[in-house]
Amino acid sequence: MKSIWSVIIPATILMYACGGNGTKAGGDQQGSDTSAAFQPATPSGTVAVAFPADADTTRISIHFEADGQSSDKTFELPLARDVAEQDLYRAVWDKPNSVYIGVLKSDHSTRYYHASVDNGTAKINQVGTPPEAIWHYAEEKAGLGTISLDMKAVDSYEQQLQSGTIIADLIVKKLPVSTPDSVKIYAEYGGANKTIGMVVPAEATTGIVHSASHPEQAFLVQIMNKKYTNLVEIKVENGHLKINTLR
Repeated sequence: MKSIWSVIIPATILMYACGGNGTKAGGDQQGSDTSAAFQPATPSGTVAVAFPADADTTRISIHFEADGQSSDKTFELPLARDVAEQDLYRAVWDKPNSVYIGVLKSDHSTRYYHASVDNGTAKINQVGTPPEAIWHYAEEKAGLGTISLDMKAVDSYEQQLQSGTIIADLIVKKLPVSTPDSVKIYAEYGGANKTIGMVVPAEATTGIVHSASHPEQAFLVQIMNKKYTNLVEIKVENGHLKINTLR
């Protein structure tokens, strides 16, 4: 396990946004315009996030200071694996003394927290879906949930695995499609198989990425503007093929 690292986010250095895994309520045009126009506030304090980057389940420690007040809180969270440290979390200040922190979970959904000074007291709490402007900024501009470009996308992946009492090949491959705005993959392990199709932007390319350190897991990714975004997680766990749609 790597040693715990921490990042201090002062008022003038980092203005990232968190992404959300809660239900995002549909908004009217005015709400969409407000989200598009959102810019992070200039912080009056700092927030620090610390965690071991390669643990499956770890403690997330948050230290927050603003308006002469401070708070510390620790949470347990299954972190995304094989993700560069800089891609594991984002923070965005919506007010000088208020910041949202989103952390990327192992299923590539996002858990997020809110640190603020309320009635003269600094508080840190886990929250549900953040305001629309926050998650819109996170997904459209800050890129929480994307993965680093050092993972090569391929059209197929095959690896023999022992999971539980089963020894079989995990097979994941892209299938032909008739339109540029769609993608389809086939996954198989131990006699179980599944075909998954979804719509993607016509200008995007897609592929399969995997890591040598976790051969039991692969991702279908979408590639746009030099960013890889996970669409589907395919993994073998306790002898079972599991498919998780992430977008």
